[in-house]
Amino acid sequence: MKSVTYDTITIGTAAIDAFLQIRDVKTRTDKQTFTREYAFPLGGKVPITHLEEHFGGNAVNAAVGFSRLGLKTAILTSLGTSAVSETLITYLKKRSVAIEWISKSKKSAINRSYILDWEKDRSDRVILSYHQPKDFRNLRFPKTRFLYLTSLGEYFEEVARQIPKTPRLIFNPGGYELSLGAHALLPILERAEILIVNKTEAANLLNVEEKATSDHFLISHISRLGPKIVVVTSGKHGASAGGRDGTVLFERSIPPDDLQEVTGAGDAFAVGFTSAYFYGKKLTECLRWGALNATACIQKIGAQNGLLTIGALRKRYKMEYGEN
Repeated sequence: MKSVTYDTITIGTAAIDAFLQIRDVKTRTDKQTFTREYAFPLGGKVPITHLEEHFGGNAVNAAVGFSRLGLKTAILTSLGTSAVSETLITYLKKRSVAIEWISKSKKSAINRSYILDWEKDRSDRVILSYHQPKDFRNLRFPKTRFLYLTSLGEYFEEVARQIPKTPRLIFNPGGYELSLGAHALLPILERAEILIVNKTEAANLLNVEEKATSDHFLISHISRLGPKIVVVTSGKHGASAGGRDGTVLFERSIPPDDLQEVTGAGDAFAVGFTSAYFYGKKLTECLRWGALNATACIQKIGAQNGLLTIGALRKRYKMEYGEN
């Protein structure tokens, strides 16, 4: 096989996302946690008004996103030997994502997610996740400038032990990784060039109360754990980024013209931010690239269907901010 150096490789899982739109559902607010909840009658039938299926999963979302933004991209994930795995491989190849480094095993299967969306309010949803077995033993890593490490669940430690020392590391952890605690994550945090988390995740990492902390506090304290740049996202409220020098920048989010579904927005933001960083942009521009890509994502159903190409992003950037 001819030696190729990639701009980035994504490491994580793949999934099939089934989007289920529901109309007649009651919502309530928990009096203790103040979280909004869906309520369904036990034994009842809940009609679905719309159903779509798309490929998803953090590693797939990121790989397609990076490729669209002009980065030479490979994906490193674990798939089974079923027809659906082969369909996903074909799907990735058509989107210029290198698939030679995918681990295929009879012991593996693609994850499934069932995403419940309420017709009256598409700004949030409930996700039912079914995580299938994976085989991440004896991984092969290609040469790459950046390595984008995302959620792996229970396989995180096994994969982390195999990661080569040379690529520049971007870490976008999931709930399982953060549940391990800051001490267990130190080997990864210390070598991370960029850490991307939402505000809840950042507070959990530091074991502090989210509502009582500012982005500046979170970024400055997480930076002490090792990451060169820390990014904290807050959904429609915007995102902040900063580094070890104590400087923290904030950038607003961009309201969508037509909100369809929010799944994949976090991945889209991370891809936009990281791609801008790859191209040598300043932190403010990186935050703006992330915001533009996230807004485009949520105007389509399916985590990848709205992701921007590099040309489209540059055009929208000029329209939104009045500069190149």
